[in-house]
Amino acid sequence: MLRLLSVVLLIWSPLLSADAVRQLERFAEGLETLSGAFHQVIFDDEGFIVEESSGLLYFQAPDRFRWDYAEPFPQQLVADGERLWHFDEGLDQVTVRDQPPPSDSPLMVLTSPHLLERFYRVEDHDNPDVLRFLPLAPEAGFERALMRFADGVPVELELVDSLIGQITRIELQELVRNPELSADRFLFTPPPGVDVLEGY
Repeated sequence: MLRLLSVVLLIWSPLLSADAVRQLERFAEGLETLSGAFHQVIFDDEGFIVEESSGLLYFQAPDRFRWDYAEPFPQQLVADGERLWHFDEGLDQVTVRDQPPPSDSPLMVLTSPHLLERFYRVEDHDNPDVLRFLPLAPEAGFERALMRFADGVPVELELVDSLIGQITRIELQELVRNPELSADRFLFTPPPGVDVLEGY
């Protein structure tokens, strides 16, 4: 009986993973733009909250995105397809560097599921609404990621830091598929007088 149960679980688990992948593919099919809100919580390796923030997010195919942090400290994170800009309003400081590759940006999997096959390995999970994947690149900044779905819509992304074990949990809220978004939303010009740091 125990052997039969083990066989059933071995067969069933990949099917559950495949179901989560299909949900991702259906959500991303025909996706050109995306907007929504987010609530982000960072936990230390003992499970205590070390940081909490919220704001709005935007995406435009194939690789432009923007995160506007409203609480607790206003910040902007803008990827224009070539460079990644981070503006910290409280510090009056902008940092800019080359846009990270998809292997370092698991959120890109949400909008481009073909990246799963190229940059990640999907692991089995016992919940058909959870997609768990690991980066293939050893230098990736995270150890593993989870994406959770509800009624075919992604509602949460969770990342585990590969160095210090921090967990970043991002709740995705009020997602709107293919809204009209101006291309200017994904361009960033440093405000006059702020410090601009290159390559950080």
